[in-house]
Amino acid sequence: MSDDKVVFQELRIRAKGKQLFQIYFVVENGKSQVMDGFRNLPQDKKDEVKDLIIKMATVENFKSNKIRWRLQKKYSYGELKPKGHRFFFFLKFAHNIIFFKYAKKKKDSLGDQFYKNTESEKRRYEREFKESI
Repeated sequence: MSDDKVVFQELRIRAKGKQLFQIYFVVENGKSQVMDGFRNLPQDKKDEVKDLIIKMATVENFKSNKIRWRLQKKYSYGELKPKGHRFFFFLKFAHNIIFFKYAKKKKDSLGDQFYKNTESEKRRYEREFKESI
């Protein structure tokens, strides 16, 4: 793996039943914001995130108050929010879900500029993913 390249690493899902989506996370410059954020969660939240991801991968039209598949009408990515101030951002592409960003909110809101920048990042990762398949 090259340190200056975007890599989409697959998460292996151990689930009963049919898997509807493949799950990936972004590794860029040899690091993954998503996995770093995940590793810093308390164990009970890690277990909850794992369970939510398994359900996202295996349950048709899965709904949870901790997952928004699309943010507002102007952003074409979603968020998994296991705790009030932690966010995992993902994009849905065909039969794939790609977790590409992690953020920890320090005050009331991440702000509209943050979401606009995240939309740009999402587009870039989506293009990179299309090129990699």
